[in-house]
Amino acid sequence: MSYRSRSRVAALAGLLMLGSGSTTISAQATVDLENRYSNVGVLMVWRVDDAGKPVELRGFASGTLIRDRVMVTAGHFTAPATSLGTLPPSIRIFASFSPTDAKDPKTWIPVVRYSTHPSMPHCPPPPQCDPTDDVLVAPLEPGIADVGLVFLAHAPPGIQPARLAAPGTLDRSEGAQTTIVGYGTTTPRRDAPPGTAISEMWDGKRRIRTSTLRRVVDETWALWSIPSYVCSGDSGGGIFLNPGPTAASRDVLVANVSDGGRDCRRQNNNNRLDTHSIQRWIAGESR
Repeated sequence: MSYRSRSRVAALAGLLMLGSGSTTISAQATVDLENRYSNVGVLMVWRVDDAGKPVELRGFASGTLIRDRVMVTAGHFTAPATSLGTLPPSIRIFASFSPTDAKDPKTWIPVVRYSTHPSMPHCPPPPQCDPTDDVLVAPLEPGIADVGLVFLAHAPPGIQPARLAAPGTLDRSEGAQTTIVGYGTTTPRRDAPPGTAISEMWDGKRRIRTSTLRRVVDETWALWSIPSYVCSGDSGGGIFLNPGPTAASRDVLVANVSDGGRDCRRQNNNNRLDTHSIQRWIAGESR
């Protein structure tokens, strides 16, 4: 069955709660203790009680602030919420930009709206809308942009939004070193003992790792070096390139994390943000 045919028969069952794609990555990724990438945050899906108090972390993904109140993330994270239109009253989404303790409620900013690129299908929860499972969101599917936006209740104080790379930057950058930033776990979720809560697997820390751009596939996708060392919850995380001649040059945002594979090693397929079409869509949705 084709990608689009599968998307037509998919029924939305609830809210997507996974990020994508590493085996243990502690030696390959380092916590951003210097807060170098302060504009990369995490998006947390919480179940709340009748009083609105968060009681269970249901999932999370990463994202990058690109406007005062707008974050870009993975489309496979936002697609189910977009399909629902309005979240159930028992579910709320919060963002945090804390580099070391995103689970601290004092750092949270409510998410008030979300949008998904129109090329994404109406996805049910994982595994049906998870690139690592190739059920609905097939890795490297031509024309499918794994991009979503979330809109915050207010701007995070003191954080400068990331700058999107000029269109075509990646076309000229094969072989270049990039920095991948996200809030993923340090082991694949499938390796956790049965019954392990998501909050027990995740330490709420932002991590950075370097990866080489291997190949630009098309207008939507590019491939990075493997093993990827991006894990569950890194989906939507920012991929930055320093285009200047010195280390002091400001990094630009060229892509977002899409698929590191179920083992977080075998794939490193990510969605380009350096194209005219994606940037036009972002600009239109952000007005």
